[in-house]
Amino acid sequence: MKMINGVSMIPFGLLAGFADQNEIRIIELAENGFRFRMAKNQKNIENAESFRICFYDGEISDYREIILQKFHIEKPEEEKFYFTYSVFTKQEDFRKEVQGLLRRYTRYIHLKTEEDDAALAEALTGYPAEKDEIFAKNLTEQKNIWFQDVPGTKLAEVLHESKEFVLELDRPELYRMYLEENIQDFMKHYWEQTFFAFSEEIPECVPDRLYIGNQFCHLLFPEEKTLKTLLDKAYREDLAITIVYTYVRENLLKNTEKMLRMVDNWCEEKQKDVEIVVNDWAVLSMAKKTPHLKLCMGTLLNKRKKDPRMKYKKGTREFYSENSLNADFYRDFLREKCGFQRFEWESCGYPQRFPEGKNSLHFPFYQTNTSQYCQLHAICTEGERGKQCFVENCPHFCEKYMLIYPEHLHMIGRYNSLFGLDLETLMHPEILKEKEEAGIDRFVLGLI
Repeated sequence: MKMINGVSMIPFGLLAGFADQNEIRIIELAENGFRFRMAKNQKNIENAESFRICFYDGEISDYREIILQKFHIEKPEEEKFYFTYSVFTKQEDFRKEVQGLLRRYTRYIHLKTEEDDAALAEALTGYPAEKDEIFAKNLTEQKNIWFQDVPGTKLAEVLHESKEFVLELDRPELYRMYLEENIQDFMKHYWEQTFFAFSEEIPECVPDRLYIGNQFCHLLFPEEKTLKTLLDKAYREDLAITIVYTYVRENLLKNTEKMLRMVDNWCEEKQKDVEIVVNDWAVLSMAKKTPHLKLCMGTLLNKRKKDPRMKYKKGTREFYSENSLNADFYRDFLREKCGFQRFEWESCGYPQRFPEGKNSLHFPFYQTNTSQYCQLHAICTEGERGKQCFVENCPHFCEKYMLIYPEHLHMIGRYNSLFGLDLETLMHPEILKEKEEAGIDRFVLGLI
């Protein structure tokens, strides 16, 4: 029996194959052929008329396809659940593609084992690894770099003219700050703290609605008494209200249900409905029992690929513009069976296609990673992020500290999450108008 003597188990993303119309898993590759395995219920593989082998080339960010029509299939080797086939060929184009793939794969293995992630990315995509050494000295300097040239007045005009402008109250210091001041004074101080006053007058722009709560950290949700006070104040100031929930841990289910009933009773008393952003299927089940809460599908459930390093990615990004919510049948299911009336999106640095319906856009920050085990708490208490544990009594280190990343990445670590910054939406507010025309009817501003 002939032997392949090739490289085993090349990742499927680099090497794919088809026998006629049947997909195969190539487990060994050499210049003179390949071995693949198939489940026992697959028929007529020995009679395949052609093989289509797809070799990924990172230089062009695409696959090169070779059609094998001159080949020989050895008698299969039978295993417990599958057959293993050996295919031999002398086609010259196949041999050249194998050489190219193995050369690229060997280089990748070398970089992966001997270099760090930045050097690997630099070699494969042109990522500027040297910029990973450039950091702001502190958060104040970082905000200065980001926001000093933002046209605050122009941004305020765009938000004022939008269909609905919303402000996020997503952490305790903002809850306290809002309760101590009327909405006009609160907004003035809010703009000041985000450095919009650097190059222009402080913009005057009051939101139509408040988002109260946090989509990512359950420890930043206001206590019941504070929430009730926030609701009352927003009601007096004639602001629409959306309450924001994140995931819910088992030990918080009863408390969450109690909070939802309190809000529903408040709505009954005020004869006013409020929205609730849902990021957990358990919260959805509980919220559906409260007639005055209108459901919005949150960011943690509306998933998509988001990373500030995506701008260095080679190849097309067209397919990133859509996700599962662009499927009509899925949206119909979410509306009819789950009761969602609105969907929460984020401005995450690349064009998106928004489906028909009610769509909210959070900007300029977008979430990339969230953990129930807070790395900031681990750093402040244990000295290193790897020693994370479940936090029950949180001292809210995030009121004073954040994690700073290389300046060129435009990202930051806040509480239990990592966020990227889509600075273009701030520097060029006309982008927001384009997004409004594309299907967004609500802009949700959230700044550090």
